[in-house]
Amino acid sequence: MKHPAILLFVCAVAATSHAARPIEPGHDSIDHGSVSLYIENDLFGGTDRYYTSGVKLSWTSTDLEKFADTPYASPLLPLLDRMPFLNRQGFQKNLTFSLGQNIYTPDDTESSGLVENDRPYAGWLYLGVGVAWKNAAERHALTLQIGIVGSWSLGEESQRAVHEARGLGSPQGWDNQLSNELGVNLAYLRTWRYPHKSERVGLGWELLPHAGATVGNVHIFANAGAELRVGFNLPDDFGTASISPAESTPTAVEGEQQARRPRVFDLGAYVFLKADGKVVGRNLFLDGNTFADSHSVDKKWLVAEISAGASVNYKNTKLTYALIYRTIEFDGQEEGQLFGSVTVNVAF
Repeated sequence: MKHPAILLFVCAVAATSHAARPIEPGHDSIDHGSVSLYIENDLFGGTDRYYTSGVKLSWTSTDLEKFADTPYASPLLPLLDRMPFLNRQGFQKNLTFSLGQNIYTPDDTESSGLVENDRPYAGWLYLGVGVAWKNAAERHALTLQIGIVGSWSLGEESQRAVHEARGLGSPQGWDNQLSNELGVNLAYLRTWRYPHKSERVGLGWELLPHAGATVGNVHIFANAGAELRVGFNLPDDFGTASISPAESTPTAVEGEQQARRPRVFDLGAYVFLKADGKVVGRNLFLDGNTFADSHSVDKKWLVAEISAGASVNYKNTKLTYALIYRTIEFDGQEEGQLFGSVTVNVAF
């Protein structure tokens, strides 16, 4: 039952282990891309319910003039070469890989029986492969996620291990989790940066609107929002990513696309406020299994999120913390959810 999970893990480790090599002595450029670790948990909000945990490890290649410049794109080149919008002149390109797991539980985790008006137990273990293309003003990201929902996602085992390590009781209703199902998402997200900054030094601010859509048997939604950040020595990236189908590592622009820095500072920091709204057509973790009878609840078609936090970047490392509030997602949910996010990004 664990073979699909192990296969996804091996694929992701193979992708990241070859990429994350240290900078050679005397070589200052970023040659091997960046690695990001995302951790989202309702522990930061003082609860243990609904979207209770999310973990994702991502690798993004260095900026490419063409996808053929990295050997990791070789299996995808016949497809990528036939997509003219991916190969626009003046845009830098990135290849992305990610491995993640999300865990969902009801509010009532003490009952071993099915709680019909509460959220279903579910795990989601997935591998993501994507591309990004961007210039100094905008970034596009297209990501394909393939994963598994149900007991093969190891949601129960992961949650029990964490609870045992923290000396907490384990939820009792995992026998009622969604059935095993192959899940596929195709997600697109576009982000803009305003105003255009020819220099990035000293105090500054930036507005980053975004819009996108995701389709698949796991999620169908359209979303839009914006992030406002204010700080010192702002990084040349596209804001604060989170665990969602189309989000990738920060994918900062490089080379000629970079803003000038008349004075070099190793340290930068900013605070941010971010909002996002979704029109939801499908959420498997609320609607239940696609091809089998399962527990389900009536979802809300409109869901919003607002997050606030701070980010510190030192040389090629960026650390971000955010507190996120998500509005009610289904009928019977008494209140919205508060959870936290910690992200570490390291460029090599």
